[in-house]
Amino acid sequence: MSEAGTVTTSQPRPQVVIAIGNSQSMDGDLSGAIMTGSGNLSSGLTSLYKSSSPVNYSVPSGFTPPMTPSQTASAPYTYNNNGTLVDNGASRLNVAKAGLSSVLNKYLPSMDFALEDYSTSGTSLYTTWVYYMSPSGGFTFANSLPTHGFTSYSAYQSFVAANPNASPAPTRWVNNPCYQYGSASSSVKSYCSSIANSGLYGSSASTAASTLSSNLYMQIGASSDDPNINDVLYSSGQPGLFVDYGGAYAAYNYSTYLGPITSTNTPYTYFNLGNYNDGVVSVGYNKSAPSANKVTGPTNAGYVPYTDQVVYAERGFGYYVQSLNATSGNQVVSMTNLGTNPSTSAVNTALTPFTTALKPETNNSSSSEIKALAYQSPTAGLVQGAGNVLSNLIASCAGQYVILVTDGLPTMDLNGKNWPPLGSAAGQGYGVNAAFYGIAGNSNYGINDDSNNLPSGQTQGALDAANTNDQALIDTITAIQALNKKGIKTYVVGLGAGVDANANPAAYAALNAMAIAGGTGQEYPANNVTAFNSALGSIAAQIFSSTAISAPVAPSILQAGSLVYTATSSNTPGSIAGHIQAYQTVAAPTSSASAPIGTPTGPAQWDAGDTTHMSASARQAALLTTTATAYGSGPGSGDIDTLQNVGGNSTSANYNPSSFALSATTCVPNLNTLLAYTFDPSFNSAGDTTNTSALGFPAGVPGCSYLAGRQLNWMLGSLSANDQSHYLGAPSNSNDVSIGGYGTFANSNKGRENLLTFTSNDGFLYAVDAKTGNLVWGWMPQVFLPSLQNFTQFETQQPFDGGYTLTDAVNTASSPQASNWATYVVGTAQGGAYHYALKLSSNTSSSSTAAPAPVAQTWGITVPGGSSPQMQTPLIVNIGGMQYAVFVVNTTTGSGSSAITTSTLYEVNVATGQAASGSTLSAALSMGSNVYVTSALNFDANSKTLWMGDNQGGIWALNLSGTASLDASLLQNYGATSPAAAINYLGYAVVSGVPYVWAASQSQISVFQLSGASSRIVWASSNQTGSKYVNGSLQSVSSNVVMPLQANGQISATPAIIAGVLVVPVYVPPDATSCGLGNGYDDLFDLPSGGLPKLPITFKNMAVTNGVLNLGPGVPLSPSSYASSSGSFFFTGTNASTDSSSGNGNPTGFGAGGINYTVRNPPIAWRQY
Repeated sequence: MSEAGTVTTSQPRPQVVIAIGNSQSMDGDLSGAIMTGSGNLSSGLTSLYKSSSPVNYSVPSGFTPPMTPSQTASAPYTYNNNGTLVDNGASRLNVAKAGLSSVLNKYLPSMDFALEDYSTSGTSLYTTWVYYMSPSGGFTFANSLPTHGFTSYSAYQSFVAANPNASPAPTRWVNNPCYQYGSASSSVKSYCSSIANSGLYGSSASTAASTLSSNLYMQIGASSDDPNINDVLYSSGQPGLFVDYGGAYAAYNYSTYLGPITSTNTPYTYFNLGNYNDGVVSVGYNKSAPSANKVTGPTNAGYVPYTDQVVYAERGFGYYVQSLNATSGNQVVSMTNLGTNPSTSAVNTALTPFTTALKPETNNSSSSEIKALAYQSPTAGLVQGAGNVLSNLIASCAGQYVILVTDGLPTMDLNGKNWPPLGSAAGQGYGVNAAFYGIAGNSNYGINDDSNNLPSGQTQGALDAANTNDQALIDTITAIQALNKKGIKTYVVGLGAGVDANANPAAYAALNAMAIAGGTGQEYPANNVTAFNSALGSIAAQIFSSTAISAPVAPSILQAGSLVYTATSSNTPGSIAGHIQAYQTVAAPTSSASAPIGTPTGPAQWDAGDTTHMSASARQAALLTTTATAYGSGPGSGDIDTLQNVGGNSTSANYNPSSFALSATTCVPNLNTLLAYTFDPSFNSAGDTTNTSALGFPAGVPGCSYLAGRQLNWMLGSLSANDQSHYLGAPSNSNDVSIGGYGTFANSNKGRENLLTFTSNDGFLYAVDAKTGNLVWGWMPQVFLPSLQNFTQFETQQPFDGGYTLTDAVNTASSPQASNWATYVVGTAQGGAYHYALKLSSNTSSSSTAAPAPVAQTWGITVPGGSSPQMQTPLIVNIGGMQYAVFVVNTTTGSGSSAITTSTLYEVNVATGQAASGSTLSAALSMGSNVYVTSALNFDANSKTLWMGDNQGGIWALNLSGTASLDASLLQNYGATSPAAAINYLGYAVVSGVPYVWAASQSQISVFQLSGASSRIVWASSNQTGSKYVNGSLQSVSSNVVMPLQANGQISATPAIIAGVLVVPVYVPPDATSCGLGNGYDDLFDLPSGGLPKLPITFKNMAVTNGVLNLGPGVPLSPSSYASSSGSFFFTGTNASTDSSSGNGNPTGFGAGGINYTVRNPPIAWRQY
């Protein structure tokens, strides 16, 4: 089956408001520490670089420091730009800005965006201090870490979870800011001397001085850097280092003394929730050394320290505001309105205000970049503000959306009242709680038990407002619901530790409830840079992309009454599911006007994704993966075993839990849980019909559902437009018949079970019985296994994006026998970052009906950050009696205007994973500065020539030998299209002995005639005119000579050549002023001349005389051709149809309608007379 249609830039433009919750905590890194301005203190405080204010940080994977992009291992937190300090760290705000910039650069040509943040006033720059809370009795010091002593909070937490009864008890430590203070910078030396004279750390000043100076570590009870605190002190005019002590007390509104804080009298007993709502909670200390601030109140973290002692150590800078708008947001950048096919200059101009707003934060309070400055999170107001932005616009035909980016929960309601975050220590202390329909309670995080309360019509996980007292959350949910009622969907991205499901299940539940209210079903958690970028990219792609998969797939020979298969997907949150359906075809015409043999007819015979055809027990037995035991010498090779054996059966020889790289979390505490929701996606969800106990599944974690928006009791995950399906019948490759052993191999396997294979976003390559639809096997590459634990976002990564092919290959060129042959699956995944070959089992008798099943992975090649042009299937080429997979991987270094993309050619023996000679499998293609392959590859078997097109319209070719380094050195240019434009698809054909190459850009198809090592353009057809080569140049001609493509049309998928006719899929979007799907066409050309086809063609039993097939609404797909006893056919269609899951098939047109499913048009009949 050929590839699905691509999204074109002239479709209706969705309108998207990106709403950033820029509270102060967004200055924190993804683990919680607020590090903005760190490592850039006054000269008297520079000794603090070794403790509270480090200069450098380890750059997390996937993050590029904004001011020092070349520093990928270690980089400074703060960059001094001619006296202006710039945040260069991996703060949540910088991560968000980088991810948003990437999305805007990619999607602004095809989507309209606005940018919004919190509405604030009275911005002031402050100095920040990290604060450390003492253990009971005060701080202690040591020069080396004791047994079970930790400086890392995450290591401490992991140890506690794994060793709840450890002896000695684990303790926490930080670098002592007064270590060796006698030789410290001047101010630190003075402050530490004052602390030594306080009497806290020794019976005399000299003893205290020795204690403070000679010990590297200070024991703490907690730190403001902890994920559940995520805070700093914002102040000015304070010492760079001081300690508060002498007895804590509750202070009403920073002034009125209420009483001492003790083990029984805490801020939570002195103050009630109403006091917190009114903002009068504060805690003071009687003494400080040196003299400093002694009273503090909560920020949006809700936290106020009240331990026996608190040490404050200067860190950097931050912002505070005088007031917040609780009911609206601040429009940072107005909604763009770029219209159809915007020019590059128009897009760049529209990007400018976004680029300015998304620059990293500076210490210049008047600069215009977004700053992390709100002391509370008025999320409901932010959502209402996004609604206001959209309400003032003429709604786009493609819909209106809000992407809400937040690192915490709502903490201010619409009346301006403050609320501590649900599930936090402060939230627990003040009794903040919430309930979610169908979700079990968890009193440790303020979740009320609603496990037995799921009213009819309610969605599991939606907020039960009647049993919730968190008004900030209620107001936010209500505001999101109001947008949803207007047709505005809200996507929710939770960024960082503050909303990590494992650190705070209440945050996870609350953000999910917000997504449910917004009609998108599931929040996107992002506790690392890669996850955030993936979440944003997935959301943007989901908003804009079609869910069509491909034209129907059928056996290469359509027998009378055989089946045709369709692949479709529903991406509606709550009912996300893939559908693989089989339709009967016409067995015999009943009259001269009847549909020909091979025409799909009647309702779907089956759907492979339901529990009847793919049960949890079948999945447990049949889902496979690659083991750690190598198979042969190919890179990334391995034997095959069940997922259950590799991850869940400790007695299996292939048991290898480390291959999953599991980091235990609240919802995924062990591999048995991971395997349970992999086999049964509805595991632990209310309404799951699987008998999980019979399958040995563990008890589910209360409150954890693993559906992530998928349809309840549906086994197959969603399908992307880049997933594929293929029919696997008996071996029948005519290119192999002359090679030894192939005839015997083919005969021995002619009776094998016929399979329908397909890939899915759930990470499996599946095979089902082609007749019954029952699951036979599914395989997941080992490289996907570590991502399974990220169940909320695994499908959004679309791991199997790319094409694959089914091919027969032999593992030796020396007297090959039947036993040397096998059928292989060779494919592209992860968009081209991964390529693989999977060997299937063979039969030794022609009477055997055993199904071909995976027995080994012969190779797997990972290229981090790589992508293959058009995510193309590797080409299979016969060289020297063996078969080679040929593909190109593009990689990019640098970013922005300095980005350089390079193309690398790979030639890998399918069966052995080796090159034809030498050990090098790949070689760079030298095409010129920043010139790289953009087209799908095309191979001519007769001349062994590989054709490709580049981003500048260039056409290139090279001969293949099986050794990439040799072949790449002989790359030759054959001219370029006019006008120059990136080539998306390219092909080679010989008609009447004359060789031709065709090249398709987005809006033009060009055909070249070859003569030796040169070429000349013969004709071209664009969406404006038809052209022919006349008197040395390409000139416009009348439409009856070369037909132009449809006006405003876009070439949406790979053209195909059938019997000398070039079939070009063309999409025409709707008018900018109307709402609709646009329309799909197949334009038909005689390849040599560009005129109308010379063959008689019928479509829907009607003769086609004008060279145009009107396919109906939607983006047209690449056609797939087959033969039957009544002629040759190709199936075609668009990405718009009725709901195929209903089984309501139409024997003539298969329907048309919404954008969620594939149209299945009847085949087009080709007859030779």
